[in-house]
Amino acid sequence: MMTHDASNTDHAVSAQTELARWQQGLAATCARTTLFREAFVLAEVASTQDALETRSARPGTFVTTLRQTQGRGRFGRSWEDTAETGVAVTFVIDAQPSERLVLASAVAAAEACERSLGRRVGIKWPNDVVVDGRKLSGVLIERRDERALVGIGINVRQVSFPEPLSKRAISLAMLGARVDRLDVLATLVETLDRALVASDETLVAAFLERDALQGQRALFATPAGPVEGEVRAVDPMRGLVVRTDAGELFLPAGSTSVAEWAGRSAK
Repeated sequence: MMTHDASNTDHAVSAQTELARWQQGLAATCARTTLFREAFVLAEVASTQDALETRSARPGTFVTTLRQTQGRGRFGRSWEDTAETGVAVTFVIDAQPSERLVLASAVAAAEACERSLGRRVGIKWPNDVVVDGRKLSGVLIERRDERALVGIGINVRQVSFPEPLSKRAISLAMLGARVDRLDVLATLVETLDRALVASDETLVAAFLERDALQGQRALFATPAGPVEGEVRAVDPMRGLVVRTDAGELFLPAGSTSVAEWAGRSAK
């Protein structure tokens, strides 16, 4: 019994030490940015998007956690959470068009991952960072009142994923990067800060340099039903031109999602 209590005590002390390290490190990161002024670091939360600290936060704040257990993705999909191995963060900013926020966030996440890997990654429209067709990072944008909540998840230290994720998910560690989660998060704060004040033209160019979907055959979910075809053109803020057996269709960004591509489910 004494050993069990001692173990619990050691774990609590370790968690408090890590919380303090993250809080101090992120405060220093905020001081280097234009838009972000305050960081909240939580020990554990179901989702940073739904945390009490996020609900009451002012623009210029971001909320992160050492452990997220029930992350959410676009169109109600779940985000695979694996204890203390990934980065989960929600940035609270002034509301602006969601298409631009998705673009800026995807570019920022890609650049943060590239900084850790030392190599270029891809972006699968509209917001997934991918390597070899496998998801490394995702973005979720939600609007609440006059605020936008930009949720970003990055797979950092996972060494494997359970089925059926093993063929469609990947982490920085699996790609050879041995990095601290805090360093990845600090880099993300800085890349998002730059992306949010960049011009639309700069963001579009950065996206298209990393576009992983053009030329791919994919299955899309739309309000009118599934659409399958080859992606002929990508406008990251408007949508896709897809060539189907019945001709070319334009699929708008706000109501379209990728259901399957390159032989992989996008769920």
